[in-house]
Amino acid sequence: MRSHRGFLAIAVLLLAPVLAGCGEDDDPENSPPTSSSPDLPDASNAETSATTSEATSEATTDTSAGLPPACDVLTPADVEAAFGVPFGEPSLGGGGTTEQDIVWQSDDCNFEAEDLVEVDFALTGPDDFTAGEFQCPEPRAIASTVTPVEVPGAVEAWWDRDDAPPLEATLRVCTEAYIFDIDLEYEDGVDFQGDPMQQSIALAETALGVLGG
Repeated sequence: MRSHRGFLAIAVLLLAPVLAGCGEDDDPENSPPTSSSPDLPDASNAETSATTSEATSEATTDTSAGLPPACDVLTPADVEAAFGVPFGEPSLGGGGTTEQDIVWQSDDCNFEAEDLVEVDFALTGPDDFTAGEFQCPEPRAIASTVTPVEVPGAVEAWWDRDDAPPLEATLRVCTEAYIFDIDLEYEDGVDFQGDPMQQSIALAETALGVLGG
């Protein structure tokens, strides 16, 4: 008797490509994304994120309303003219000051004469006071001598000089619209020329001329 195994083998061979085709997925290039596909960045979300980042950056660099950035007020040439030595390009900064129950922020511009002195110009407006009303606080340091001084164009001004070397001092200048500090920090053991207080007053007059009343 003829065996049916031969016919079965042929049938299986003929059906194998058809069965294989039925088991394959569609072309993956034409397949729609599934729930397991990684999410693509949403254009609107990216734009919103960029806008938020830009706004945050601006908020951290803005000065008090109506006041320019501190480094737009004084230049290295201005500081050199006051102190008689060359200064490098300024660096931006900012800081907070707490005196008694008063707290305020400032926009700072720092100038350095290498191996001699650092001069920091810290500008503050009414909006920068975070505790206490806008005012002109007299410096009340413990180990220093505070002296009222005359600065043309200012309502009040004080010279605050540390009693111990190296020389560290601050000229605080106040108007009805803003205040600023000119901080000096000399290197230990340097032999500086001139009168730092008068030099600071000269620099303050330059700043007042730019800022106005």
